[in-house]
Amino acid sequence: MIDGELMKNAQDNIEKLQDFVDQKSNAKSHIQKCIKFLTKEANKNKLDYGQLRYIFRSVRENCDIQVSNDKKSLYQLPTSSELDSFYSVIHNPVHKLIFQVLQFTGLRVSELCKLEVSQIDFDENTIFIKEGKGKKDRIVPFGNKLKEKLLLYLETRKNRYLFESNRNSQYSTRRIEQLCEQYVEKSELSLRITPHTFRHIYFSFLAANKISKEHRMLIAGHSSGKTQDIYTHLSLAGIKDEVIELLDR
Repeated sequence: MIDGELMKNAQDNIEKLQDFVDQKSNAKSHIQKCIKFLTKEANKNKLDYGQLRYIFRSVRENCDIQVSNDKKSLYQLPTSSELDSFYSVIHNPVHKLIFQVLQFTGLRVSELCKLEVSQIDFDENTIFIKEGKGKKDRIVPFGNKLKEKLLLYLETRKNRYLFESNRNSQYSTRRIEQLCEQYVEKSELSLRITPHTFRHIYFSFLAANKISKEHRMLIAGHSSGKTQDIYTHLSLAGIKDEVIELLDR
């Protein structure tokens, strides 16, 4: 099965665990090499889930790695006042609209960057997300207030992507993260806000207004592939108008 190479480098890999969680890093870290090695061995030996669990448990025991008992703290969302402070320092209307789209659609920042104008149905107030996380397609509703802002924004533009840089290319996720950091610092907010925060705001809003977990998962793209294929359009049709009405309040 897996030879001694993994065990020999285990301690070094553990010490560099932060490289594993750094999703933005392209560096070839020891952890990434370890993942590549494990993937190759798992495929070659046709390891199943139970065997992988046994391997990881054995590595943890041999390296005397203690399982953390720390409880995860609740995600702290900005208050309405804090959001107002954030938006008040954004004088670029396009930048402001970027964060409003994130807040009032619940899109992932990567999905927003790849979003083409052709994927927006302004007659139906829906956005078609093609191959979002997990390669899932889904439909996302948006309100009439946001629609008015988007139509006004696009009136004099011939964009392929909803938001484009000065070079007529799509925004990068890192660029939007930088904008968020810039405006958080400028607003002097002590609360950490990232582009993903706006997704949490959106779905917390839906939950507070009694949109069912099943429908929230459908809009978020968290439901199973089969559910997406079979029920997306039918299920959304049952709640689309309700969600739009909530967003327009």
